[in-house]
Amino acid sequence: MRTALQHLSRLIIVAIAVTGCAYLTPQDETLPAPQGSSSSGDDVVASPAEEALDEVPDTTQSVQTTITATPATTPTTTIPEPLGVAELILTAGGLGEAAFGSEPDAVISYVSSILGSPTEDSDWTTPETFLCAGTVIREVNWGVLSLVFGDASSSASGRPHFMSYTYGLIDRLGDEPQGLVTSEGLTISNTVATLLDRTDARLDEGDEELEIPPSFFYDREPFPVTGLLTGTSDEDVVLVILGGSGCFG
Repeated sequence: MRTALQHLSRLIIVAIAVTGCAYLTPQDETLPAPQGSSSSGDDVVASPAEEALDEVPDTTQSVQTTITATPATTPTTTIPEPLGVAELILTAGGLGEAAFGSEPDAVISYVSSILGSPTEDSDWTTPETFLCAGTVIREVNWGVLSLVFGDASSSASGRPHFMSYTYGLIDRLGDEPQGLVTSEGLTISNTVATLLDRTDARLDEGDEELEIPPSFFYDREPFPVTGLLTGTSDEDVVLVILGGSGCFG
């Protein structure tokens, strides 16, 4: 009896298991797609919220910034004009910025900065060479411009110094350096008429027998300015201009 009941119970359990499997089997029919959705995977329908975002106008303004380039300013350097012959004015007190009595090397450097290196330099020698006073003498030339240095003159004594200048040579009219003028604007090759018009010069006819050429003289401080002429008529010309004291070249 118990065996029959056990067998019947097993049959009932098997039947229940088979019935449950039938309910777990997938259905052959596909459920209908919800409204508003596409059954195709290729088409995507935007939601109302996304469509609203697309319709919002773009309020972002494009800001354009203009940068103006300022050209760089090139600094300018003012270069002074080089010293010229016009700097070397033949005065009663010296030559340009070089006063009588000044130290020789300083004067030579100053004139050389304008006219270049000297064309002749005697170096220091005994005054007998030039028939001058003192213990030493030196002549430095730039063409027809001659400067004399010594240790005995009306400008100073007991030390070497700038004593005098001579501008021009009798037989070398027109040689370099050209263009040097006196404080009165006089230069070599000017006529005697120009000399008398610009200065209160006194003329001397000289002495031909003694080979003393005609000359001029006008008084200034601290020393007079003198010179040599081709003659004393208005058409004659100035050959040499001298300034200073002591010896002359």
